[in-house]
Amino acid sequence: MALTQISYYGKRLALRLGGERYRGYICLYQNWKDVVGELLAQKSYPLRFQDGILYVAVENNSWQQELLLHKEEIIFKCVRACQQEIRDLLFYIRS
Repeated sequence: MALTQISYYGKRLALRLGGERYRGYICLYQNWKDVVGELLAQKSYPLRFQDGILYVAVENNSWQQELLLHKEEIIFKCVRACQQEIRDLLFYIRS
């Protein structure tokens, strides 16, 4: 139970330190695992969130294709989790 509380306070602290400008990105980053699932979260992460576009770093082309197949679902879950308008997802191959 103590670990849950530490995690909760860590997330809140990150949101406070990031301020309004980075609130959307921080929320998306913190909820990425819940949005895409454990496996895809190990292979990708939100890189940047700007002007309604979420830039996602992906390990390789295969995982990029997998994320593209679920693009609409990912956008829907991100909007639901963070109440941020997301117009599009762009993927970048990064190691």
